[in-house]
Amino acid sequence: MKFALFLVFFFSKFLITNVTLEDLDFFRKISNLNSNSIISSGTEHCENFFKENRIYKVNNQENSLTNSFSCRFSYIRNRFYIYMLANTKDQNKSVRENCLEILNNWPEIVDHLDESFYLEKKRYLNGFFIDNIFNDQVLNFSNIYENDIEEKRNKINKFIIDNKQIFSTDDEENNNILKSELNKLEKIYKKIIDNKETNLDKIINTQINQITRYKIFINDLVNFKSHSCNWTPGKGLNPYVKKEKFSEFEKS
Repeated sequence: MKFALFLVFFFSKFLITNVTLEDLDFFRKISNLNSNSIISSGTEHCENFFKENRIYKVNNQENSLTNSFSCRFSYIRNRFYIYMLANTKDQNKSVRENCLEILNNWPEIVDHLDESFYLEKKRYLNGFFIDNIFNDQVLNFSNIYENDIEEKRNKINKFIIDNKQIFSTDDEENNNILKSELNKLEKIYKKIIDNKETNLDKIINTQINQITRYKIFINDLVNFKSHSCNWTPGKGLNPYVKKEKFSEFEKS
């Protein structure tokens, strides 16, 4: 009954207007109270991705400055911000030149701004694709058989450890639980390796490209001003530059 209700709401909503990520979270919660939030998992995965890539090169020297992008979803504006704070302006360059110099150190983001590549999935956005989530994790496979076998084995072992309370002395029941998880894992694995895109993936990808905004904040310490460079996926590298107050951004 819940699933039927989900389909009625989902398709009627989709036919009327674009389905937002917040709508998808709501519809999925109707059909399954234990479903993961697309917004939460996507934001967390994006944030973790950039936490692992905090090293920013200055004058081609490693570890000279630790700075990176952060990720945040704004429910008020229905925007997904990927932004970098606290960059000090080089007084010999314009704000735009400062921003482009920083951005060019991030080829994956540059690709998302390029009209030719922006439709391709980006690793830092993988958390939004719900079929790629297995037990609250985003799966990444190499298409190298030995590595992928080991990755799947690790995921199943982690599942057993994290869910040991659901196992009992009934071996048949335990095997059925593991078989169900293995089937789910194999289905996701096949989809990732075959690079298949479901209708739901297409909706999510369209939404992400519509609502994502990239921002780099530049502090002009000499003139006591702050600016930001702003980009939209697929619209090119030339940013829109504006004066910015961090307090306004934090309330968005």
